[in-house]
Amino acid sequence: MKKTIGKPENWQDFESLCKKLWGEVWGIPNKIKKNGRLGQEQAGVDVYGIPKTVTKYWGIQAKGKDDYSVAKLTKKEIITEIEKAKTFKPELEVYIIATTQNKDSKIEEFVRLKDIENRENGSFEILLFCWEDIADLIEENRDTYQWYLHGIGQIGKFDFKISFNELEDELTLRPKFEKRITRYRHTSETASEIIMKRFDAHKSILNSINPIFPFHSNKINKSWCSFDFVMENTGSAVIEDWNISIKFLEGVSKLNDGTPLFPKISLTEYVDNETKTITYRPRDNEPLIQKSNRYFKLSLLPDPNSEKIVFEWELLARDFNRKEVSEIYIEPEYIEKIEIELVNEKSELSEDDVFISYHVVEKEQ
Repeated sequence: MKKTIGKPENWQDFESLCKKLWGEVWGIPNKIKKNGRLGQEQAGVDVYGIPKTVTKYWGIQAKGKDDYSVAKLTKKEIITEIEKAKTFKPELEVYIIATTQNKDSKIEEFVRLKDIENRENGSFEILLFCWEDIADLIEENRDTYQWYLHGIGQIGKFDFKISFNELEDELTLRPKFEKRITRYRHTSETASEIIMKRFDAHKSILNSINPIFPFHSNKINKSWCSFDFVMENTGSAVIEDWNISIKFLEGVSKLNDGTPLFPKISLTEYVDNETKTITYRPRDNEPLIQKSNRYFKLSLLPDPNSEKIVFEWELLARDFNRKEVSEIYIEPEYIEKIEIELVNEKSELSEDDVFISYHVVEKEQ
């Protein structure tokens, strides 16, 4: 699995990360400590504590490498830090060398051999955690994960968000629906006369609830809603080779993909009404640089009986993926139409019936 967790921007932040991470791993978030202050002799230990269920101190040496200097972690440096750690008081039980350097099999082998040698001589155990190991631990420890991604800076930190229209975090759609209210009234008309009137009324309703008009029509469905769907790079790293899919889970009757005679053609968006999914790919595979955004116009037909639209969006990129579920609120504007239903038997009288449908009007000539 690709690691999308970036390294801290500086060695001070890396030291703070080690304290936070191992405080959670050891189960002592309020008892783990940094050793001394800047410039003081630290006996090879930057962070220390007694893990839960353990009775002796464990120490951590935080080595910022790769992105903080041109140097790599060397065997000589490891030996020097181990010898310093032997002077730490009280005596350590475990000594951890944590580094932002990427994994190196030769260095890992060297540390394993030094670990055996050290323990055979009655001293502490030695463990090496390279950046990939640390990234695994961050992902496995929720508090540190949340703190790190939303707290201290990272080199190459990926982040991405969606919004609507003018970068608004929430969206409320106000589609126009028809609210047909049927009220029952007693009449002396014959049953056949009543049936003919009901047939004409129901025919009118059926004509109005058709959400689209695939061929030439003189009708317009005013219930369609459109808005800008905005995709923004809010991180400090470029997002490359990316695309986003938006799958509507509830609250949508149809997405705008044109008509059979005039299908919607786009170089960036693909609409699949069968699965109610839209896939967006940037033109020419253009990367999304920091603090920039892309957007496209999204048109949909809300379900007249839903109070919200629920959709799942998933970003897929070269080094970064994200999936979330979001909501759009629906606050309809109702155009009321009252109809009188005549019955010739008092036993057929009942409470008003309410039927919500799309608001369909004739095209203006």
